[in-house]
Amino acid sequence: VLTASGKDLLKGISYGPSPLKAAGKLPNDDFMSDSAKAQWSTSGRGDLAIMKKLGANAVRLYGNDPQEDHSAFLDEAQKQGLQVIPGMSDYPYTQMPGNCQSTDYNCYSQIKEQYKSNLQKGFLDKDGAYHPALKTVIVINEPDLKIPGESKPTEFSRAIVSAIDGMLDAEKEAGAKSNLVNFTATFSFGVCTACKGSKNKPSLGQMLELQRAMENPEAYGYKAKNDLAKVYQTRFTNSFNTNNPATDIQPLFLNDYEANFKSTPVFIGEYHSTMVSIGKDLTTILEVADKSSSLVGISFFEYQVRYDKGGSEMSFGMFGLGAQKIASMNFFGVPFPVWCLTEVADKKSSGTTVVDELAKAFGGAGIDANELCVIDPQKVPLSEDGYQAVLSLKNVDKMAAFVSRVVDHMGGSVSDKKSLEDFAAKYTGKTQLRSEVERMLAGLSFAQMASELGQHPFWVVWDAMAACVADRDSDEGSVGQAVGYACGKLKSFNCSNLPTFCAKDIWAKADYVLSLFYMQVNSTQPLRDCNFDGAAMFAPAATYRSHDTTCIVTKDASTTALSEEGYQTTLAGHDSSKVATFIQREVQNLNMEVTDGSGLQSFAKSPPANFEQLKDSSPVSHGSAAVHLEKTVRPRTAASQVLR
Repeated sequence: VLTASGKDLLKGISYGPSPLKAAGKLPNDDFMSDSAKAQWSTSGRGDLAIMKKLGANAVRLYGNDPQEDHSAFLDEAQKQGLQVIPGMSDYPYTQMPGNCQSTDYNCYSQIKEQYKSNLQKGFLDKDGAYHPALKTVIVINEPDLKIPGESKPTEFSRAIVSAIDGMLDAEKEAGAKSNLVNFTATFSFGVCTACKGSKNKPSLGQMLELQRAMENPEAYGYKAKNDLAKVYQTRFTNSFNTNNPATDIQPLFLNDYEANFKSTPVFIGEYHSTMVSIGKDLTTILEVADKSSSLVGISFFEYQVRYDKGGSEMSFGMFGLGAQKIASMNFFGVPFPVWCLTEVADKKSSGTTVVDELAKAFGGAGIDANELCVIDPQKVPLSEDGYQAVLSLKNVDKMAAFVSRVVDHMGGSVSDKKSLEDFAAKYTGKTQLRSEVERMLAGLSFAQMASELGQHPFWVVWDAMAACVADRDSDEGSVGQAVGYACGKLKSFNCSNLPTFCAKDIWAKADYVLSLFYMQVNSTQPLRDCNFDGAAMFAPAATYRSHDTTCIVTKDASTTALSEEGYQTTLAGHDSSKVATFIQREVQNLNMEVTDGSGLQSFAKSPPANFEQLKDSSPVSHGSAAVHLEKTVRPRTAASQVLR
């Protein structure tokens, strides 16, 4: 969003949406992980989309688990037009065994390994380019308060420069080549009296110390492996957190900053003064940034009230948590409800909310507060709780949307809208069943709905090739738990023998295991045996083919996984034409081609007993059949590959 002066100001929102409504401990604080997808994704609460409506163009984060893949969050942020400003977590600095404190504040090795994992799990693409949503990475948040403190600037400066050095080498090892990000260390707004040149100005002394350390790291007890002075000139941005009002920023900080840092931009990583009216203060600070030669913008602190932290931390946050549960999430192995949001009042401005004031200052369209806690039939769980929630709306169209979702998860698609509406009216109590007592006597419940749909009514087209697969609207934690359960129940398959091409990520692994599980239990109740608390769905072929069929075991020889399980499923159909289809696909997969169609059909009538024998072209392995197959196929030449 360009301002009157032509500057594209940073208008970020700091994001740490704890699902807890009271003091407590979370299993992890990585809210850009797939485990928190039910909060940030449009398939869940839609937090990132809400930020965009408020006029934000960036989201600043804190927790960062390097074991997690952050691709989905980055993709969603880019889709919403939001820049992502992730931070390295405190774990390698102060918490992990062998942390920076134990290595005399030399953080090179700890941060290098953590950041390399980030790069490999979403930050970089296969060509070595940073994800387009990434522009700035926070090396550490408020180092002057914790490693070890403002009284020891040599130590916290050493920690930062060694960490950046490690991140640069992580880039080299991971193959980072383009769209390189800037690094920043976000300081507190405290005065560092031990820092040279601080002039008793908040943040300024810390930034001057870091500049000197980047230009001459050996003076701070660190021998750098990279040219940190050049990195400071070309890839560094300063940042700080403050709860001071806009009127303080120029006299306390910005005037002196601009005199000392001619070419290094700065932004405010946490901005929110609780002492003044939000709207006026935000407008003022953005005007200050617009006129400044150095200040590029702010990140408002923060998106949601942190009930779990309590105390003064609850003074911040533009949204509170409402009473309506709109979804569930498995957050690093622990189930949590996803609550709807409620707007927080601006305590310094009567009759307004923080959300409305921020949207005005940021130039956003804003949101309708009445829609925040509305029950969405597209998002409620497919369960009795979900049914009762939609039933409470007393709206046939909403119930029809819910029923349609149920049908989709049972492997069907609605073909007659009028019949769907009649069915939905019945389950809304809008027909002859008027009272709750009558509905109860009639047995109207989610179980009854599923039972009726399980009888395959005429107004639904049922897909014979539907398969149990991971629900892409779920999260990695829930899907992982579903895989673990299914692996424990499978009798004829050991999950340690998963085909290597299906071990690339949890989604491919889940597709293979869950599709096989559902076939082996020989179930006719997908909502019971292919739901896994919302982690899976019994999807029509049109749905799962839009993703990837490589790892889905089905009765469809033209798409089933090219594996032992896919082969055995095809053989079990006792249809030689389907066996021939499967074999032809495997022949092509081996970069060969069928030269004799009739020979293939003949071979398929008496195929090898297992997949390994099929792949082995040696006559010793399966007698004359192998000779027959060898005559039927041949390796593709370069020319034939082009033609075919």
